[in-house]
Amino acid sequence: MAKIGLVGFFGWGNYGDELFHRIWENSIGSVHETRLLHDKLEYPYFTRNAVDIAKEVDAIVIGGGDLVIPNKISPLYWNKAWLNRPIYISGVGVPTWIKTEADDVMSRLRTFFQHKNVKYISARDVESAEWIRKKLTPNIEVRHHADLAFSGVYPPAKKFDKPTIGISLRTHRAGSDPTVLLNACKSLQDEGYDILNIVMGTGRTRAADLQVAKDFPLDGQIIFESEDIDEISSAIGGVHTLISNKFHGTVVATTYGVSSVVLSSTSKSRNLYRRLGRTPLLSSATDENLLNKVRLAEMPISEDALKTLRLEAFEGVHSVVRAINKDFPAK
Repeated sequence: MAKIGLVGFFGWGNYGDELFHRIWENSIGSVHETRLLHDKLEYPYFTRNAVDIAKEVDAIVIGGGDLVIPNKISPLYWNKAWLNRPIYISGVGVPTWIKTEADDVMSRLRTFFQHKNVKYISARDVESAEWIRKKLTPNIEVRHHADLAFSGVYPPAKKFDKPTIGISLRTHRAGSDPTVLLNACKSLQDEGYDILNIVMGTGRTRAADLQVAKDFPLDGQIIFESEDIDEISSAIGGVHTLISNKFHGTVVATTYGVSSVVLSSTSKSRNLYRRLGRTPLLSSATDENLLNKVRLAEMPISEDALKTLRLEAFEGVHSVVRAINKDFPAK
């Protein structure tokens, strides 16, 4: 049993990242000993020297989320100290909508990805993989697969007393004009739907997102919050349609077969919905056609397309586990 250090945005309570952490614990952690390498949720993320922390593990997995950012680098993800150990980069994304590339950041990322101790690289979509190949030119293969959260094992969907539309908001959207979304929700209430405002955060993130939910000025909305990500997933799975400002709300809804209208049409959402043939459901909180898109969400999710995404994600998880096991066979 090897000691594997996990590096990612873990512990802050962001729903998608906590899903990734669970996936690593359930896969890598079933074979090897795992531990998070950071012990603080504030910069500089460590109470001890990162070189000493790296010495305490046999290998490091860096994975999940938009970790490869062309104009900003994190000492948590791309710390030079990690390169003293074998590195497995798995399921990372690139926010390709960021067009500004900082020369020093790109140089550091290139140095990291090209290092001889980087043993494995995969990205969560073909667009991120192509960016990494072109911009960072690593010396090993760059694989791609569906977002790793498609491999998750989720609880049964929650049963609601009435047909329910889910919405999810987020803190950095808090200042946007709520009028269009508010009017859409009122119309849906008039049609007999309950509106469930799902707080997709735990821990530190939960408190901030809960306040955003409370500030949404919709009379009669039901706010759902929990410290248990399974309960959050179950609520997502139980709604009729999800109007989501969080990417992994859409991913998990899709996994349950629940249609999701996307309020934050980032590159990862556009890439996913192109694959699913659901680009008409990309929207925004100020989209005058939002209500029509909620009705359009009745369009069924392709079972074949979803099966492909699930299989890719399962293979993405298993391939990095196989790579680690090859280098650190059980004794």
